[in-house]
Amino acid sequence: MNLSVETDFLLARQRSKQIAEFLGFEAQDQTRIATAVSEIARNAYEYAVGGLVEFHFDRAGQPSLRIVVRDKGSGIKQFDQVLDGTYVSSSGMGLGISGSRRLMDDLQLDSSDEGTTVVMRKFLPRAITVPTIKELGEKIASIAPQDLGMAAHAQNREMIRLLGDLRERERELSQLNQELKETNRGVMMLYSELEDRAIELQQASEMKTRFISGVTHELRTPLNSIVSLSGLLIRRIDGELSAEQEKQVQFIQRSAQNLTEMVNDLLDLAKIEAGKVTPRLSEFTIEEFFAALRGMFRPLATNENVQLLIDEADAVSTRLYTDEAKLSQILRNFISNALKFTERGVVHVRAKLVGDGGICFSVRDTGIGIAGENKDVVWQEWGQIESAQRPKYKGSGLGLPLARQLATLLGGTTWFESKLGEGSTFYVEIPTAVAPLIEPVVRPERDDVILMVDDDEVARYILRRNLVTMTSAKLLEASSLVEARRLLASHTVRLIFLDIVMPEENGLSFAEELRMLPGKEELPIVLVSSKTLTPDEQTLIERHNLIYINKDRGDAEDQRVALERVLLNLGLNDLHETER
Repeated sequence: MNLSVETDFLLARQRSKQIAEFLGFEAQDQTRIATAVSEIARNAYEYAVGGLVEFHFDRAGQPSLRIVVRDKGSGIKQFDQVLDGTYVSSSGMGLGISGSRRLMDDLQLDSSDEGTTVVMRKFLPRAITVPTIKELGEKIASIAPQDLGMAAHAQNREMIRLLGDLRERERELSQLNQELKETNRGVMMLYSELEDRAIELQQASEMKTRFISGVTHELRTPLNSIVSLSGLLIRRIDGELSAEQEKQVQFIQRSAQNLTEMVNDLLDLAKIEAGKVTPRLSEFTIEEFFAALRGMFRPLATNENVQLLIDEADAVSTRLYTDEAKLSQILRNFISNALKFTERGVVHVRAKLVGDGGICFSVRDTGIGIAGENKDVVWQEWGQIESAQRPKYKGSGLGLPLARQLATLLGGTTWFESKLGEGSTFYVEIPTAVAPLIEPVVRPERDDVILMVDDDEVARYILRRNLVTMTSAKLLEASSLVEARRLLASHTVRLIFLDIVMPEENGLSFAEELRMLPGKEELPIVLVSSKTLTPDEQTLIERHNLIYINKDRGDAEDQRVALERVLLNLGLNDLHETER
């Protein structure tokens, strides 16, 4: 149909809608097709003073309605910008093309000085029956000419209906937005609840770690005493023992040693879980490392039917840069278990270089082995394998979990192979140079300050060496009470370690002075001194709630335990790794 007068593009819209209806398009698609044809036909009339609209029905492939609008104008000057939708015109030119492209399934545009051709396509729904050309022609021919006023009125009704649809869609979107806001509010509340729960779990974990640390330290002192005293009895320091008495004391000593080992493993696990352990790196050779292992296990390999072989031939000259003590602890666990569960045969320890700068240690035994269904149990804390073959083998169930944690700390992995009744082989693989592979444990900066007051430089040095392994609080030193007063005036101190015998005045008098100062009434003060206390001094210490540690009595471990107890009670013990 021709586009000669202004009303022709209205007729083109009307005819497009009718044809779309005959082809089975839904009402919404009919409106889209009619609107697109109307816009392109309007462009042809306004910018090219007329044109032609053709309707084609294509059956090839997926059937479609193809509409072609041609004009013989001077073409589109800003063709590329109009085509990609970036052209901006005060008259609105280009909007019809970009809008029609969104309404149709396909739109092709060709423009030159001789005119413009627009080809639009809308695919038919797959579920409808495609009419024949004859049927379509008869339907179109049967359409009575429609009054343009009525056509415009119908178009207005259609626009009102579309406006109603848009308002309904807007209402649905508004409702959806409200639901999303409520959902977001619920999600934020859930996140807040999860964050609170995470904080509670973190606090519970810290309390558990602090409790375990306190309990283990309290247990280690009497256990060490039991081991030491039983050793004195076995060595006949205080007189002879009968054979039965010696056997009983040996049972006591062995039980105390086993319990001490369990306590130490528990403390190590607590430290690792709390993230308070950092590797102490040093350089050493496999030859040196295995020599130390041999010396360590020579007195422990008491079963004449089991041969302990430590073979470094495959990596004898290899140099490692890692934490030797922790690597030794891993292999000690493996070797101890192998000796424990092997009654006859061999325990073979080897080291072998592997690819990508790693080294693998293996401990093979010919013991009782581990059944396949129990392979996960051995890595669990307190894991114990129930079996008729293991009634006489006792353990804490902490050694292998601890070994795996230590291996992870060194950037490595652990695993094992085993066959019931034939033996097991445990492996640990670590990098030969650990430093680049370990992320340092980052501790938050803390404002806690501990003041050490002692005129003896050696005493301050020993106290500092102990404290730095237990706390990350800032340590200040004062060699005199004058300097101590100055530091107290410029810092907020959480704890004071104070010597009693000072050159200028008695430390107890200084402690009494602090108790009279505002804000210092409850300041924890620990007297660390070798002085033998008089009854009056003892009374003064009790009256002012002071703590006394005699630095010349007891062994170093007792003093460490006392220091850790003080820090633990004040929440200053960070569970730094310490050497036992």
